Amino acid sequence: MRSRVARTVPILNGGVAFDRAGNLYGTTVGGGPRGYGTVFKLTLSPGGGWTETILHNFTGRADGGLPGASVILDNAGNIYGTAAMGGHGGFENGGVVFEIVPY
Repeated sequence: MRSRVARTVPILNGGVAFDRAGNLYGTTVGGGPRGYGTVFKLTLSPGGGWTETILHNFTGRADGGLPGASVILDNAGNIYGTAAMGGHGGFENGGVVFEIVPY
């Protein structure tokens, strides 16, 4: 009998960052439709829980995959980080630096 962990299990990777409104941003390794990770936002709800918004699902191709560190935010609210795989040409390249402009 063989067992394996599903590729789509999201694991928080790196630290998180807060914006001025108190929203929390971070990345996961794994998770998302293709299993290459996500960039997420958590918003505190009035009742005390958190609401998750996925801002980006990595494909492992030109946009990267397997984000590897904490994200940072600039004064305009744009999110920056790095991913270990992907880049121009696809999977085997040395990774990417990404920018997410939240909606």
